[in-house]
Amino acid sequence: MKTISKIAYSNDEKNKTRSILIMIAICLSTMLLTMISTVGNGIIRLQRDNAAETYGSNYGIFLSVNEKQLQELKRHSEIDKIGIMCTAGVLKGNEKGGFVSADDTVIDMLPFNQEYNLEEGSYPKGAKEIAAGKTFFQLQGYSNVQIGDTVALNYRSGMQTEYEPQEFVVSGILFDREEYTIDSSYVVFCSSEFYNSQFAKNEQTYNVYFTLSDTVDVSMNNIDSVLGELADSCEIDKKNMIVNDYYLSWTLEPSYEMIAVCGILILGIVLFSVVVIYNIFQVGIAQKIQEYGKIKALGATKKQMKQLIFREGMFLALFAIPIGLLFGFLLAKGSFSWLIKQGNIVSSGIKNNQVPLFSITMILISAFVSLLTVMLALRKPMKIVSGISPIEATRYLENSTKKNHGMRKGRQNVTVFSMAMANVTGNKKRTIGTILTMGLSCVLFVAISNYVGNIDTEYEARRGLNHGQFELKLDYAPEWDEAYPENNLDSILRNNPLNESLLENIKSISGVTEVQTREVAVANINGVKQTVSIVNKEDFEKMRQEGDLGAMDYDETVKNGDVFFGWSMWMESDGYSLDSPISFELDNGTEKLLYDGNIAGAFLSADSYLVMPEEVYHAMQPSEPAYGYVWIDCDEKDVESVEQNVRNLISDTSYVGLKTYHDELQTAKFSSRMMKLGCYLFMAIVGLIGFMNLANTMIINITTKRQEYGVLQAVGMTNKQLNISMQIQGLIFTIGTILVALMVGLPIGRMLFSYAKQNGIFGMNVYHIPFVPISLMILLVGILQIVLSCILSSNLKKETLVDRIRYQG
Repeated sequence: MKTISKIAYSNDEKNKTRSILIMIAICLSTMLLTMISTVGNGIIRLQRDNAAETYGSNYGIFLSVNEKQLQELKRHSEIDKIGIMCTAGVLKGNEKGGFVSADDTVIDMLPFNQEYNLEEGSYPKGAKEIAAGKTFFQLQGYSNVQIGDTVALNYRSGMQTEYEPQEFVVSGILFDREEYTIDSSYVVFCSSEFYNSQFAKNEQTYNVYFTLSDTVDVSMNNIDSVLGELADSCEIDKKNMIVNDYYLSWTLEPSYEMIAVCGILILGIVLFSVVVIYNIFQVGIAQKIQEYGKIKALGATKKQMKQLIFREGMFLALFAIPIGLLFGFLLAKGSFSWLIKQGNIVSSGIKNNQVPLFSITMILISAFVSLLTVMLALRKPMKIVSGISPIEATRYLENSTKKNHGMRKGRQNVTVFSMAMANVTGNKKRTIGTILTMGLSCVLFVAISNYVGNIDTEYEARRGLNHGQFELKLDYAPEWDEAYPENNLDSILRNNPLNESLLENIKSISGVTEVQTREVAVANINGVKQTVSIVNKEDFEKMRQEGDLGAMDYDETVKNGDVFFGWSMWMESDGYSLDSPISFELDNGTEKLLYDGNIAGAFLSADSYLVMPEEVYHAMQPSEPAYGYVWIDCDEKDVESVEQNVRNLISDTSYVGLKTYHDELQTAKFSSRMMKLGCYLFMAIVGLIGFMNLANTMIINITTKRQEYGVLQAVGMTNKQLNISMQIQGLIFTIGTILVALMVGLPIGRMLFSYAKQNGIFGMNVYHIPFVPISLMILLVGILQIVLSCILSSNLKKETLVDRIRYQG
């Protein structure tokens, strides 16, 4: 076996060009595998590590727990950590907010968002200490509060007592919200000592934040039942149980979507790399078939011949894979860190923290898959070489067949083009294999370009902000908040923050050209409250997309007095279908109206549970408007001044959020750039792997025809004609590659776009052929082919005619 290893190593050394090309292909494929596995693992880690900062690290909350129930919870071995937060009463001017005490465990579990995170100082410990945001203190009359300052606040312990002045010492300053403020809805912390001083022991109730022990078999499928059983065993009403679904979905379940995407990409790379490496080996075997035949004639067994090819490939892989792992990890680390930084710059919300990317498991998996790729690529060459007959191999002439017995068809008139065509068609299998391999990488490029090249950032921005330059929207709890009902839409509508007075003030702002509104209401469907959007025909048409169910005919729906379901995926599970009847009580904040009709259609996705045409709503004769959205438009030159005036107007308005078209467009453009950068970087590396196959084929063509070119130049072929012959051969490969890419890639890309649009994926609006990226691809392939042909022609001309004529291969 030592002899076999020496021969294999010697073959790799002798065939330096082939070896280098194979090593580059293996290195590039390993780089891709490492980048995909590392970035995919990094995204999953990022989601898990930042889930606690975004949603809090508690599994759930038990509300209004008494002392007996609390002690029972503490005795349960299923509970890992318990933290206690208590409502300490009400501060005047912050009636809709929270005045709470929280122990260190709760503080550790709370999300690090701008309501809870400290800007400076510490959380309250002493009996009279307090922590809140500067905006809260400003509303209380303290414009420049500092740590250690004493503030006087009006306090009452409950709704049955009167306000009394209390003095507090400021121990900490919390971050204020950046995007909007909610008057009378601030979180203010006090100490547990203060809470205990205000309430007798038998009057105290607790909101218990908790996590479960690792010994508990829990998943997203059984979390509700597990916590429900825990509540029952402690005699806690299940209505007082809140599950932290968002946090648990990241921590309990792997990110199957990310794993699936990475798996598909890795499978594609493996298959593509197998074809490329196999083709390069196959061409090399055809060139050296006589040598392998001589080794077989000297007594090598089939097993030894297989080992010879296997070791040739493994020696190259052992050099290439570590390099690919190193560069793949460095590229993944650099791009991932840059991506997080750019995302944090654009984001005005929670900032993502960097996560450690290095994972020995991912590195080993990448190395194993790379080795497996090489082994799969070597299977066919191993089989071919092991089956070589020594006699047939000794007589073997490349491009010969049993039919022509090594004879090639001659021509009466020989031209440069005919010579180039003869070289290309001399081995049709090799030529077709090279074109298909290169074409496959370009097919992927064309298909992906049909997606990323069709991303419409303005359309995506308008999905987030339907009209104008600014949007005022009621800021209500995304899910019905039982703990704090004042945060729910029905309570907010009763206060009517987006009222006619505010609209008149907005219209009077200098520069405002148009103000549009949309009404919202709350439907009580069999005791469950859901949001209803009241839309006009213009907005309805903008909301429509491929994948909506039913006729989705606005005029017909108005005529019949029907409604639309907001999310088609939930319709069946909620017990509804197209044309099924639906009845509910509609609450617009000032009155309750009865509705009885049918479901005319269902949106793929909308911003509310139900969508009602405004004509159907107005036919119910509501007495007052209930605005949920206000859109404000102005000229570009007035955007800054109008924005500042709008912000000033709503600074004292409760439960109203402001969005700007500029921010939405900036976010869409950033996301688009990131997607394009990742896709095109991926395709560039895939294209280089395919280019190695083209380079190998052209090099082998020139190497095996070196003697013929020498003879032709000896009888009068000029260097210019030789260059043209090389360029024509490369051009044929290029044309074949482009034809394959366009004929296969465009239909696949069109289907990919249609699928993305139908499923509401980012930025899909109107399809057009992405001429710019495809033209750049064609230009780049052409330039690479020209450069390669020039280099090969130049290297060939460095040898003398005598050396070329005497060349025996």
